Amino acid sequence: MDTRTDEKISEWDSRPFTGGFDALRDLADAEFSGAVRAGGAQLFMLNGRVVGVFGGELDDFEDADGTVFEAPHASLPLLFSMRERGGKTQAKYYTNDTPLAEASDTLAGKNFTGYVELSENVLSGDYYVVYHAGRSMSVAYVGESEQLVSGDEAFERANDEVGIYEVVAADVDVIDIPEPKTPDETPTAASSSDSEGDEPGSESESEPDQPSEPDSEPETTPGSAEPAATAPETERTPRQPTQEPDQPSPRRAASEANQQSEERATASETESNGGASDPLSDEKQWRETSTIPSLDPDKSSTSKSRERGVKQRRTTRRPPQQQSQARAASKRTKELEAELAARAEQIETLRTKLSESEAERDELRQERDRLQSEVERLRDELETVRESAPGAVAERQLTPEQAFAGTNLFVRYGSKGKGTLTDAAAGEVDREAVESNLKLEHHTQFESDGVAVEGREYEAFLHDSMEFQFVSWLVTDLLYEILETGHQRGMKDLFEAIQEVDRAELHGAVTAASEEDEERELSFDVILRDRMGNPLAVANINDSREPATGEMMGSLVDAATDVVAANDELSAAFQVTKSFFEPAALETTEDATSGGLLTREKRESFVKLSRKRGYHLCLVESRNGQFYLTVPEL
Repeated sequence: MDTRTDEKISEWDSRPFTGGFDALRDLADAEFSGAVRAGGAQLFMLNGRVVGVFGGELDDFEDADGTVFEAPHASLPLLFSMRERGGKTQAKYYTNDTPLAEASDTLAGKNFTGYVELSENVLSGDYYVVYHAGRSMSVAYVGESEQLVSGDEAFERANDEVGIYEVVAADVDVIDIPEPKTPDETPTAASSSDSEGDEPGSESESEPDQPSEPDSEPETTPGSAEPAATAPETERTPRQPTQEPDQPSPRRAASEANQQSEERATASETESNGGASDPLSDEKQWRETSTIPSLDPDKSSTSKSRERGVKQRRTTRRPPQQQSQARAASKRTKELEAELAARAEQIETLRTKLSESEAERDELRQERDRLQSEVERLRDELETVRESAPGAVAERQLTPEQAFAGTNLFVRYGSKGKGTLTDAAAGEVDREAVESNLKLEHHTQFESDGVAVEGREYEAFLHDSMEFQFVSWLVTDLLYEILETGHQRGMKDLFEAIQEVDRAELHGAVTAASEEDEERELSFDVILRDRMGNPLAVANINDSREPATGEMMGSLVDAATDVVAANDELSAAFQVTKSFFEPAALETTEDATSGGLLTREKRESFVKLSRKRGYHLCLVESRNGQFYLTVPEL
């Protein structure tokens, strides 16, 4: 049993379980929904029906004692049973391409059995819609505390989210609870023998109502204590005086059996189409709809085939053996048609995506060529300006790398008695007092007078650079964003480190530990240090129009992890981009910070390396000179 599932069940209301099968039958009568544990075994019940047994068999509960856990919502035992049994992922959809509500309507209309999970690239929580024969129930675990939300509210929240959801076809195994044994039970054969002397026309229990040939028996309805073809006692036809008791007319019995079977099939179809019934009332339909239907109704012929099959059964009278063979052939035909439709839809989807990708590639190539031409034009224009204004030419030219490598930024205060970041964190001064007192000064390892970088005066170049603007945002704005949104606890390590920042080294290196425990140097675009020179945070800058890639995030995670191995003080690693983050970058971040199903980490977006060591992995976007922390979301 999955550990996280066990933890969730343990949070439900519980009470002792005693009495074995008798107690299970009491729960069934009460239409109980939840879980029962006894020894190492655990079973799930939905509306009094056993929908799965794990860690043992149903017989393990015959005389067992244990614990009953009542589910806060009926969807949970069905969902947990499906997830524990395992299902088959049929498809994944992006909510902006295929809204969840649209997919849900299609799945419900196709009598789908399984569940939809919306959790990938979703930061607010995990959302589920559980389907059984087309009927659905919604549930979600929302927020850091994993608050349980169910019903319409859960579905509406899920429908408003942006992310990737997975459609999983899953089976449901309904298990009957054995009926209590009574001392006066006798074999059917003995009862039949005792009734041989009854008078003709009497209502004998041992007399067969229908022919006993196996091929004429209709399928058994799951969850019923007896085959669906067995007529109730009140429906039996009295014997005729001229008919011998032990020799029923085969032709009449077969006709009556076919008529009763047809009436029951019609009633079952009516109930499934419009009547209120138990969500677990038609197992045959579950099996036939375990494959996800096409989300385009025009590409699926399953419903039309099923409708033609129903009409044919109503109008055609076949011998019992041929009916059984026809049902098997019809079922296989429907499965093949559904599979063919799904394959055709998948091929069409891939063709569409290929066409879109090729068109996007061509557009990007044109944009690249246009930008390259623009760069060349601007360079020529700059050169013309330099030639026409010799006095504007600096005494010495530096490359951006040379300028950054020789520059350090220092966090300084006009007066430490007028308000510092530490005072702000403690709530002792307001933001205006700190901002008016704090200064970000620069120190160079070269004489900056008369120095230009790519044709610009050095200080103007420095102040317009993303490196300088990022450091300014981190020490003057980020602390207040954490305070104002109440994330001091979730961002504890970074929140405390910001107060200790003394200087920022641009395009520098940090000592890290290798796999052989040998020290080596790793480079970063920005390194924030305390007064003793210990690295508190590192950052890499993507100052281009191209999005940040998964490879960039992977390199940052690997480097920061190695730095933490040699420097306990490191609290955070930042990836800053002037564009946006590719899905692969977000996936890399999620993989690095998820910690697995068993994690109880309360720190947000935290890469946990050991019980006490780790760092916050943060994603920052720069737009129009402003910085926004996108992961973790404040």
